[in-house]
Amino acid sequence: MNTMRVKQLGRLATILLSGLFILSCKKDNPEPEPEPEPTDRTEGQLIKDDIYKYYKLYSVWADDGSIPDYLNNPAQYTDQYGSASNVLDALKRLTPVHVAAGYAGVFDRFSYMEGINGYNIAEQASTKMDNNEGYGISVQWFSIDGKIAQPYISFVEGGSPAQVAGFKRADIITSVNSDKENYTVEVNCPDKNCEVKDPAAYSRLRNNINTALDAANLTLQVKRADNKLFEKPMNYNNSYVINPIYKDTIYLNSGNNIGYLALSSFEEIENNNQNQQNINAAFASYESKQIKSLIVDLRYNGGGYVDAAIYIADKIGGAKTKGKLMLTYEMNKYMQSDAAKNLRDQLHMYDTYFEGSSALNLTKVYFLVSEETASAAEMLINVLTPHLPVEIIATDTRTYGKPVGFFEQKVRNKVSYWPASFILKNSRGNLGEKYNKGTDRDLRDYWDGLVPDKSDVGDDVSADVGDPKEKMLATALADAAPSTKSRAALRSSATRTLQAVEQGKMHTRPERGMIKTKSK
Repeated sequence: MNTMRVKQLGRLATILLSGLFILSCKKDNPEPEPEPEPTDRTEGQLIKDDIYKYYKLYSVWADDGSIPDYLNNPAQYTDQYGSASNVLDALKRLTPVHVAAGYAGVFDRFSYMEGINGYNIAEQASTKMDNNEGYGISVQWFSIDGKIAQPYISFVEGGSPAQVAGFKRADIITSVNSDKENYTVEVNCPDKNCEVKDPAAYSRLRNNINTALDAANLTLQVKRADNKLFEKPMNYNNSYVINPIYKDTIYLNSGNNIGYLALSSFEEIENNNQNQQNINAAFASYESKQIKSLIVDLRYNGGGYVDAAIYIADKIGGAKTKGKLMLTYEMNKYMQSDAAKNLRDQLHMYDTYFEGSSALNLTKVYFLVSEETASAAEMLINVLTPHLPVEIIATDTRTYGKPVGFFEQKVRNKVSYWPASFILKNSRGNLGEKYNKGTDRDLRDYWDGLVPDKSDVGDDVSADVGDPKEKMLATALADAAPSTKSRAALRSSATRTLQAVEQGKMHTRPERGMIKTKSK
């Protein structure tokens, strides 16, 4: 992107693989498709063939010998499967098996595709970019006293109908479309998770909210911390522009000012667009107040554009990281070859260095994360770890664990295809010893998620975004500015019984990935 002011290096030749042309991202003009097979194959068969071809050429796992080579005649492989999605599923099952806490399966659980303009691939997937739809609300059933649980609004996306209407995190839903339901359930809370006493009633109430959040019109009534009721009608929005900064502020602390930045995703930054202006304004404010520490809230951030994460990493790194290596790309042999030079050029896939685009000189960066923190959000933490003191504070025990990234490949203008094609590594070539505990082999990548410095802190959805009494934020503030006030806030949050209901999360944000787009 023209606005990315990072330096990229690489020794590359200029040979293009004969017969294979790379298609543009969603905003580019289409380039020629791969040449048709020299046989009378149907469109569906040719699409299956292309799904195989691009996986064999682009997949991170293409070199390990598990993906058979049928590039000269893909039909030998693809004709045994009834649909394009079946071909992709079969290819993913050929990748190596990975066993970790809470997961045992193949490495590639990430590559996906979706039909263009309703084309049926027998399976749909979706990655929202720049725009989202709906009301922009996530809900978490939560108990404060260990006796009853209620549905709290846990997240409101910037730019959404809910945000415009004035709804906030920590609002308790008391009525949906003026119904007379009692949105309170009794719970047993033997540990950090609560179990409902009446599963049937709980299921009915959940269904009420889920159905309402998918409907064309919605009126919500909520109760706020001051016990006042707030009610507002909303209309379902099929396409609202996401504002990924849903909170930025500064906590003034006698020469040790602390910045706070809550990011829901990494949306496109280019040509001084609104997102770029918002990011620049936030960091200009941090610079003017000469903050010493920055708290970055990524607990609902499932990723997004790699270049946007790079832009923000450069802002955070400031003077301390200028000129240092930020990240490198790990790719298969074809992607590193002379034949793929044009593709790498379009995607800017070279070693990337910090430019020092802010005047910040931070002493420490805190990241608030959850198991929903993924991809480009993990990448942001990863690339700063070798250069700045970093502390990860987690709701649970790890982040999601997704070091792979994607670029879009359109297939015959029918399928949008996203094979996992690269791994982003920091300047040490891995995550860094601090966040992966185990053998040297375990240190290579963070497939099992980033290991936090402070775990199981919990997500206190009864506190608004940026409230210093919210437990995760209070934990960071008590370390960044160990004043009597911040320590008191942390002690206060520690004395409260805050417990989530099992399977109580509703309408959570989708995991986005690490997305690369081609040059305009």
